[in-house]
Amino acid sequence: MIMRPKTVLSQRRCRGQVMIVVILGSLLLAGLVVYVVNVGDHVTRRVNMQNAADSTAISGATWMARSMNLVAMNNVAQTRMLALVPVLDSFPLSVKMAHEEVGAWEQCLDRQLRLGVSDSALRQGLESLRVRMARQRDILAPLDELFNHSDFRVEEQTNWKLRGHSGPPPHGTLWQAAESLDEFSQATAASAGRLSQLDASRFGELNDAGAAFIVPVIPTLPAERKGFREFERPVKKGLIPDRAYPHRLGPYDRLFKWRDYQYNNIRVRDKLVAGQGGHGPIRGDTRKVNIEGRKVGHSAHGYTTNPDPHWSYRTVGTILLGYRVYGPYEWMMRRINGYVHGSWQYRDFYDWRGRGSFPGQLGDTFFDEYMRTLGDIKLEYMWGSQAPKAIHYPLWRTDYPECRLQAQQAASGVIGAWRILRTMFYVVEIRSRYPKGHPNYLTPKSYVSNSDTPIAMWVQGWEDPDLWGIPRIEPWWWEEQYTYETTEDVDIGIRAKRDATGLPVWQTVYMIAQYVFGGVDVGYPTEVTNPVEGADRSAMPAPILLDTSVGDYDVARPYHDLGVRRDVFSYLGVAARGDRAVSWPNRFKSANPFEGICAVAQAEIFNTTSWDLWTQDWKAQMVPVTQWDKWMERMGNEADDAAQTAGQVQPDHVRFIHEYLSRFDEQLVNQSLHH
Repeated sequence: MIMRPKTVLSQRRCRGQVMIVVILGSLLLAGLVVYVVNVGDHVTRRVNMQNAADSTAISGATWMARSMNLVAMNNVAQTRMLALVPVLDSFPLSVKMAHEEVGAWEQCLDRQLRLGVSDSALRQGLESLRVRMARQRDILAPLDELFNHSDFRVEEQTNWKLRGHSGPPPHGTLWQAAESLDEFSQATAASAGRLSQLDASRFGELNDAGAAFIVPVIPTLPAERKGFREFERPVKKGLIPDRAYPHRLGPYDRLFKWRDYQYNNIRVRDKLVAGQGGHGPIRGDTRKVNIEGRKVGHSAHGYTTNPDPHWSYRTVGTILLGYRVYGPYEWMMRRINGYVHGSWQYRDFYDWRGRGSFPGQLGDTFFDEYMRTLGDIKLEYMWGSQAPKAIHYPLWRTDYPECRLQAQQAASGVIGAWRILRTMFYVVEIRSRYPKGHPNYLTPKSYVSNSDTPIAMWVQGWEDPDLWGIPRIEPWWWEEQYTYETTEDVDIGIRAKRDATGLPVWQTVYMIAQYVFGGVDVGYPTEVTNPVEGADRSAMPAPILLDTSVGDYDVARPYHDLGVRRDVFSYLGVAARGDRAVSWPNRFKSANPFEGICAVAQAEIFNTTSWDLWTQDWKAQMVPVTQWDKWMERMGNEADDAAQTAGQVQPDHVRFIHEYLSRFDEQLVNQSLHH
């Protein structure tokens, strides 16, 4: 086919036009791709900058919260060390006195048993007592060896100053540890602001920020170091020195819950329960000996139960009347008391079955009493008068004739006669349906004895058994036989009876009480050592307290954006970097005069447990950015403080970013920078 020239030319022109359209379309598509790439990269950088601002704010706030927790931890640790000083320093003398006296009691019982005891019940009771005393002696023996007869010297742990020790005090390890914690707290408080800024800036930079910092530029840890006396109330009572109700109560109250509560229980009648028979009322006790004193053990004397149906009651509510806080010293003493006596709520520690408690490990000894007396004196040395004080050192004499002679001489004013502080007796009792000497005496199920848990008792001053008016069986052993009446005692086979008129019949119970002379304490006063002798209290460790002169927590306005919570405990995190397009940067230039991306975030520090530097519960969290104008004013005023960060934050960067951000008003910030 032959084409005309004009037609060929027209086809060529159309193909050229298509090519131009294709090229223009490709250019537009390429531009769109570059635009999308740049926009996507810009959005990613903005997200990254916001993450950097978040990490900057929360890192700075967390460092400050961690610093405050460290100071709080050190304050509490120091109180525990200071509480341990009088407790640990009391161990050597307390252990020595308790070990010597329980050893004397055991030797006395052993000697009496070796001499022979004709009465089987008394012999069993004395053997039980000897084993009891020997067990307690064996517990104390290794402690006595450690504290008083080994190379271990407790004063090297507890004394502020040691004789012959070179160098300035403190010399004792507990005091050295407390002083180290004091110095650590001072260093932490002094450096917390600067290190918070450094930590915040570095975390921002690790998140791709070109410049990152927090406002305030050098945060403040509001703290002030006080004096050694400020430790007294926390150690003794668990009350912090700057206590303020209800927002500043301290860790012993709010965190550890070391409280003695007082309740008023609301009780209502529950159900009718059957009475418990077996032990009727008692009357006509004819005993002659009725001495009072400290007792450990269980009596065989009868008791009364309620045989009639009666209502039981249940508690449906409690009203808290109040509570008393206690501190680490009392906490330690209670642990010692609990070990010694089993359960400090009860005084009859060997009558424990069914009570949910248990007899203590050193219940017969005066160990806990010695610890408490010595500890209280040493506490007085630490915070009160350092005038020397004394404690009675026990010395036991167990020969009755000699003790009686010395008591008579002392009563007559003979110089050199013993001064008797207390007299000790052991009491073994039998409660029987039959009198002693009856053919059925001590037959099974006719008597009860306390020979498994005899009574050891201590009477103040001199008590002469020969004046009781009861027979003396041996030079160290007296026996009283007396009676009382009861209507029922199933333990010894006395069943309830009624006479012809229907009234209960009173039946006789026979009691045999055997008193064994245990000895007299004729000890002497000995001086109590002073762990802080020669100490200058102004040079001793001291706590760091929250400085409330800059403002305090306002209970009436507990908002995080007001008062001191805003001025001291809120941080603005700032992160910025350049914003150059990755593709065709010469054509895709930002209209932003800052030529970069800037993001902000706000964080706060708070403590919901107790607003102080004792309670280790300071936290940090992110909050919305608020009060923009105030942040800008503060940023501009503190830009020069960036020079204190050793080059980590540049003052020029702070000023440049401030100049850019200060152009935003509050409304625009809420629209574009709201976080």
